[in-house]
Amino acid sequence: MKKIFLYSSIALTAFVSSCREMDDNISPNNVDPALISPRQTLTASENLVFTAQAGTMNSLSNVWTNTWAGNNFYFGNPLTREYSLDISNTFSNGIWTSSYVAANNLQGIINNGSTLPLHSAIARILKAYTMQYVVDFYGDAPYSDAFKGQENLAPKYDDDASIYRALVLEINKAIADINATQASGINGGNIVTAQEDVIFKGNMNSWKQFANNVKLKILLRQSKVTDTSVKAFVDAQLQTLAASTTAAFYTGDVTINPGYSNLNSSTPNPMFSNYGAVNYQGSSINTNGWRLYKAAQYYAFSVNGTSYGSASADARGGVMFRRLSSSNNAQSGATVLGLKQGGPKLTGNEFSLASFIGWKFIGSNVSSPTALNNANLYAMLAAGDTSAGAVIAQGGSAMDGYLALGAENKLLLAEAATLYPTIFTFSNQTLYQSAVQDSFAFYGLTAIQATNYLNALNATTVGWAGAPNQIAAIQYQRFASLANLRQVETYVNFLKTGYPAIPVADNAIYPNKPYRLIYPTSEYTGNANNVPNVTQAQAFVKNQYTPFWNQN
Repeated sequence: MKKIFLYSSIALTAFVSSCREMDDNISPNNVDPALISPRQTLTASENLVFTAQAGTMNSLSNVWTNTWAGNNFYFGNPLTREYSLDISNTFSNGIWTSSYVAANNLQGIINNGSTLPLHSAIARILKAYTMQYVVDFYGDAPYSDAFKGQENLAPKYDDDASIYRALVLEINKAIADINATQASGINGGNIVTAQEDVIFKGNMNSWKQFANNVKLKILLRQSKVTDTSVKAFVDAQLQTLAASTTAAFYTGDVTINPGYSNLNSSTPNPMFSNYGAVNYQGSSINTNGWRLYKAAQYYAFSVNGTSYGSASADARGGVMFRRLSSSNNAQSGATVLGLKQGGPKLTGNEFSLASFIGWKFIGSNVSSPTALNNANLYAMLAAGDTSAGAVIAQGGSAMDGYLALGAENKLLLAEAATLYPTIFTFSNQTLYQSAVQDSFAFYGLTAIQATNYLNALNATTVGWAGAPNQIAAIQYQRFASLANLRQVETYVNFLKTGYPAIPVADNAIYPNKPYRLIYPTSEYTGNANNVPNVTQAQAFVKNQYTPFWNQN
C-alpha cells in the first residue's frame, strides 16, 4: 500500500473539462487533494473504476474461464504463467494496484464531499463495487486503515468478512444519503450534473437501483457461509432488498463514456485500447492486445454446439469472435475456431484459422464501413494492411464502457430468486430468459434467434430444463453472455459454484484454478509487517487464506 496514497494524475487530468473552481493560486503541479472538489474529480474517478475492470482483471478472467487463448501463431509461447498457474507475488499485480488507485480516488470524494452528499453517495457505491473484487481475488486486505495517504503508509489488513460487511454498510449509507437529499430537495448546490457523472448522468434513482445490485451481489457471494454472525447479517440485509418485482434493481446495461475518442493516446475507451484491433490512430495492429488473444477451444466448442450437442449452437459466438476471411458477411456462431490452452499450434495460415476478438473491437461484423467503399476490412488486416485502421479506431475508441451488462444484472436477479425464493418472489426463469434475450439484442441478433436458442438449449445439459440445477444454467449463461467484456463475474462465480466445468490448460501444474491470488511484491516490501504470507500452494486449496465466502 506504500505507493497508493496520491490522487492519480489521470484522475486530475483525464476527461475533466474545466478547472474553473480551482484556486488560481494553487500550483497545478503540487495540488493538495483535500482542496479538490468532488465536482472536479468524479468523472475521472468513475473512469478509473472502469479502467481497473478493463485491464488485468478482464484479461485474466477471460483466460481463466477458458474464453481466450494465446495466439501461438504469432507468439512463441504466449500466456505461459496464466496457463501453467505458476502464480507469485509478481503475477497480475494490476488487479490490486488499479483497484486501490480507483478506491483511493473515490475515498477522496467521500472525504471532501460533506456539502455534496450525492457525489459522496456515488463514490461510496463505486467504492463498494471496486473493493468487492479485491476481496474476491485476495481475501483479507487493507480497508479500515487504508486510503489515509501519508498519515498511514502501512495499513493493517482487515478480515475479509468484515470488509464485505463494511461495503454493505457503505451502500446503505449511500442510499440513505440519496433519499435524504431527495427529500430535502436537489438543487444547484448539490445536484450532480450529467457532465460530472458519466455513468447515470446524475440520475439518482438509477444510482439507487445500481446500489441495490451491488449490495445484492455482495450478499449472494456469501450464500454458502455458515458462520452464524455472518449469516445473520446477510439474512437481515437480504430482507431489506426483499421484493416481488425487479423495480428496485437496475436491469439494463451500466455504461460509462466520459467522451472516449481517438483524439490522443489517453482518450480511447480503455477496453478498446487494451483489446481493440488497432491503436488509437489505426496506424498499427494492437500486437500485445488484440493480436495476442484468440478464442479458446473450450469456448469455441461450447458456442459451436460441439461440447453439448448441436442444440447448444450459439449465434453470439460468431459476433463476439471472428475469423478473418475473404468475406465481410456475418459469421455463424458454429464456425468459431479456438486454440487449446497449452496445446500444440494448429497447422495452416494464422489468419484463416483461430478466431480473434470481434464485435466493436474490430469494427463492423456485417460489412466494412461506408468510408472504405465496402473494401474487405478483414482481408486487409489479414494481409497486414492497416489502411482501414483509422475507421476502426474512430469507432472503437469511442465505444461505451460497461460496468455491468443488462444480461449480467438479470442473471444476478435470477440467482437471487433461485437461492432465496421466499425473499425474492419474482420468477427466476423469466429473468434467465430475459437475460439471454438482452444478450442477443446487445450483439445485434434477433428475438427469434434468442427464443429458438433457448428452446433448443433446454434439451442440453446446460439449458434451464436440462442442467443439473438452476444455478448451473445461470452460470452457463454468464459464461456465454459475458465473454470479452465482463467475464470476471463468470470466473468468481465459477470458483464458488464449480459451473461450468472449466478445464485447466494442458500445461497447468495444478489440477484446479487458484482460489485466490498472492499479494503483490509492493505489499511484501512496503507493508511487510502487515501483509499475510501466502504461498503458491496455499492459493490452490481451501484454507484460512481463501476468501471467506468460499471456504466451505
